[in-house]
Amino acid sequence: MDVNTTAGPVRGLHDGKVTAFRGIPYATAKRFQPPTPHPVWTEPRDASKPGPEAPQLQSRLAWVMGERQLNWAEDGCLNLNVWTTDTTTRKPVLVWFHGGGFTSGSGGWDWYDGGILAGNHDIVVVTANYRLGPLGYVYLPDLNADNLGAQDQQAVLRWVHDNIAAFGGDPDQITVGGQSAGAYSALYLAIDPATKDLVHRVVLESGPYALPPLDPEAATRIADKFLDVLGADPMEATVEQILATLPKLAEPGRAAPPLMPVRTGAGYPKPWPEADLTDLDVLIGHTRDEMVAFGGAPDIFEPGVHTIAEAANGFAYRFDRTGPLGAPHCVEIPYLFGTFEAFENSPMLGPEPKRTTDFGDAVAQFTKTGDPGWPRYPEFRHFV
Repeated sequence: MDVNTTAGPVRGLHDGKVTAFRGIPYATAKRFQPPTPHPVWTEPRDASKPGPEAPQLQSRLAWVMGERQLNWAEDGCLNLNVWTTDTTTRKPVLVWFHGGGFTSGSGGWDWYDGGILAGNHDIVVVTANYRLGPLGYVYLPDLNADNLGAQDQQAVLRWVHDNIAAFGGDPDQITVGGQSAGAYSALYLAIDPATKDLVHRVVLESGPYALPPLDPEAATRIADKFLDVLGADPMEATVEQILATLPKLAEPGRAAPPLMPVRTGAGYPKPWPEADLTDLDVLIGHTRDEMVAFGGAPDIFEPGVHTIAEAANGFAYRFDRTGPLGAPHCVEIPYLFGTFEAFENSPMLGPEPKRTTDFGDAVAQFTKTGDPGWPRYPEFRHFV
């Protein structure tokens, strides 16, 4: 199936029920520069395979989720994926951003395949890559490096608004969601004046809401440490040299990632507690044993769930379904996407997880109607 985008036609892969369009470029960017529209093309572009992920090291949660075979590229990593049942009717859209502490992850991984979610519920699902680590979140304003990963996410949202109708999606019904760093990002996309009008609802899974965006002074200190550890011109250094700085930027014993978005920078005009959430439809929650994944550090996930759910039109959940590690950070992801096969070797699930998509059913229902089918906060829906 071919679909025309604003940059050119793309050719997806149909499996009998759902057509997947993978690795579609939504923007291009030079190192430490904001994203710009991708150059146009005229011949149908093969969109049957995922594009490269953003440069990264193995996740620090690989012992929880499992390791990945990395296939990153600095050039060409700004790509996204779309799953749709047909292109003729306008369906609600879920744009979902992966987690990974702003340093790892990819929307193209099979963990986040949107085919089951789109096929079971007749919604359009979009996942995307954004720049990570020093290439996405180091603060170097003299080089125009200002929350570049967040600017990529803004570009994703604008691309979806401009193009999703061609894939059978409704640009006026865009729910933005994510997990962990992706949830944090989704929340700020929903409150930033530059993007809030493009967001209809939000799904927030285990975001580190207790961590405020970095103030510019702290971000500058981290950037100075990055440059010192790098010991080379960041514009001339290899990607491998840049990635090698990450372990030396992390603080031992802290759940907080070494790099985060910067307050007053692009996409983060103010901390979320200062925003008016009154009219925002939110589905938000956390897992029962979040901090197992971080060695028992202080909880950075649950406290904000209550505050956000109370301030917004909130539905709240706690994910209690357990495996060998209890119900740790990330454990709900296969229950959202139905991608249990992709997590076959994941330590957090164990050999015989309860294979049900009831969590995904609720998220899809919320995407379509604004109601996941359970009482509003202060009641919590427990998935056991």
